[in-house]
Amino acid sequence: MAFSDLSVDLIYVIFSHLQSDQAELHSLALSCRQFRDIAQRFMVRDASITHSIKGSRAKLFLRTLLKRPDLVSHVHRLKFDLLREDIHWPEEQQIIHQITRRLTNLREFCYLSRDYKFWHYSVPLPLKWERDHAHDQVRRVEWHHNMAPWELRKCMELPRIEAIYVLELQDISSGRFTSFKVPARKHKTSTLAELRLGSPDEMAYQSLNMLLHLPKSLKKIAFEARSVHQSALAPTALVLLLEPARDTLEELHLEIYAGKLGPPSRPADLSAFVSLTKLSLPFRYIFAPVVEVQYHADAHLPTYLQELEITFIPDRNSPDPATTKYYDALIGWLRTIDGQHEVPLRMPSLTRVTLRRKDHLSVGTDLPAERLQEVLQGWRSQSEGLAEGRLIVDYHH
Repeated sequence: MAFSDLSVDLIYVIFSHLQSDQAELHSLALSCRQFRDIAQRFMVRDASITHSIKGSRAKLFLRTLLKRPDLVSHVHRLKFDLLREDIHWPEEQQIIHQITRRLTNLREFCYLSRDYKFWHYSVPLPLKWERDHAHDQVRRVEWHHNMAPWELRKCMELPRIEAIYVLELQDISSGRFTSFKVPARKHKTSTLAELRLGSPDEMAYQSLNMLLHLPKSLKKIAFEARSVHQSALAPTALVLLLEPARDTLEELHLEIYAGKLGPPSRPADLSAFVSLTKLSLPFRYIFAPVVEVQYHADAHLPTYLQELEITFIPDRNSPDPATTKYYDALIGWLRTIDGQHEVPLRMPSLTRVTLRRKDHLSVGTDLPAERLQEVLQGWRSQSEGLAEGRLIVDYHH
């Protein structure tokens, strides 16, 4: 039975029987106060500051912290969800800065912006890095703005950091990028396990490669490419970029949201990433170029991969010879991996393949969507996998 289950009437009856014993009643009141004081020390509070047309909620929250300093240690999660008009003014940025600097017991810090459109000015990162009263308890940082490589390094060096999300990694600090270095003594010192970020621009690519030497055991990386030019994340460049995390990486996700995805000269060779179990890539990162119908994509994939998601660009018109060859290569490979052909079983741990249709600008198309969907629907249901095989194949729009 929980304390909250006690009805007001029952509590009233209990206390009424004690009214003749003032000492006992006083002792009980003191005990209740002690329960309250001790319980409050263990309470965790989330602070979420959002946009308001009536005025600055950040200013009101700062006023509360100044009047109630006892709340500072209880705030573990701080979230800003503001518009550009909220944080454009230096005064408002200073208030946000003061709030964050006071909350030194944070575990999670999230800074959103619903109308972020690759601003030409940066938003100051308000976390503290100094030894005294620094944000050394932070486990997760979400920064939905652009960030310079040196700022990302600061976040990765937080002593208890586990996950970081950055919308755009860009060279936004004049002169500071050119001298950016990661000393060898810092390699394998960060506790970071998960990194999500928008595609790095051309100049930040080398910096990111250096930064990936910092984590002891980086297990998850996701790239959410939003810019027009994606050459920094081309197949060959992607493999070189991830080389520092080759032995520890378990999940890799590459999503192309906008821009022209050109045909790469060769697929992404991830066969050396022995710990990789979950992978999501565009179709042409795996099946490019197709030289022959019996194309062995598994030659470039980790042997013990368990889940594979392939995003493809549909051919809405009559299939041309290129997409037909891609289609034949994909279906033949799936049947081989599924064990339907009398060949030695490849990739024995692979149990699920997801084909996800993506509609965005591209140079060329990948697969005849309608034909592919018909074939997959003709095979076994999702729960049973392909006919007479072990592989589950999903199709999603």
